[in-house]
Amino acid sequence: MGYHRRGVIQVEAHTSDMMQNVAPTRRLQRRSRDLLIAAALVFLLGAALLVGGISLHILSLVVPYNPGYAVYDLTRKAMLAIGIGIAVAAMLMALRSITWKTDNATAYQVGELLAQRLDQRFVFIRNIRGRSLGAIDAALISQHGVLVMRVTGRRGEYMHDGGRWLRRRRGGNWRLLRWNPTREAAASAFKLKQYLSDYQLSSVPVYAAVVFARGSQEAKLRLQQPAVPVVHASSLIDSLGDSYFAEYRLDAATVQEVVNLLYH
Repeated sequence: MGYHRRGVIQVEAHTSDMMQNVAPTRRLQRRSRDLLIAAALVFLLGAALLVGGISLHILSLVVPYNPGYAVYDLTRKAMLAIGIGIAVAAMLMALRSITWKTDNATAYQVGELLAQRLDQRFVFIRNIRGRSLGAIDAALISQHGVLVMRVTGRRGEYMHDGGRWLRRRRGGNWRLLRWNPTREAAASAFKLKQYLSDYQLSSVPVYAAVVFARGSQEAKLRLQQPAVPVVHASSLIDSLGDSYFAEYRLDAATVQEVVNLLYH
């Protein structure tokens, strides 16, 4: 949807009047490919150690009564054990590269919904990944600041109570969940704030929100002062009108710099 050049989204540099809804898919695909290549190289190292260890067992170069036999035997056994460990690690790396998530379909749907009301001054970047950032479902960047979103497509009836999340069972009672999206959203916002500070952008305000992609009929919420706002995607703009959308806090150049960092 948005116009970009050399992998960098240009704010307000496209013909559409709608918000840009984008994901750094090519970068993530490149990382997946690089990880797969690294897995192949690691596997070759493990295979070489395995072949060497097996060869030293088949062709014994030191006789048992030799004073150095104990060291020799330990060496070939260690080569086998290390080779197996490295080969397993390589297979796990390959599996991780194959299952690398290059987009977030639920976040895309939220972005498309927001694009109906937000213009080209807003950039919605989904599926942000990075060593310092961890995994961020989506971030809305504009002159209002940065809004980090924990997006979920869950159905059901949920309650937020004293920092805990509960879900109503079919029988009517509530079950405590390990899942805590408010904590996850706050943690992502904190990491992003630290990340921006590393690039001399500590003045950029960072907000957080938990966003339920489904409507209030499919995802019913009972909220008691959650640490971060919890909203339905359809009411996000109105719900955050007194916080994130309340005022303009950044100039266009700073917005562009933040977009470049998160999309690059």
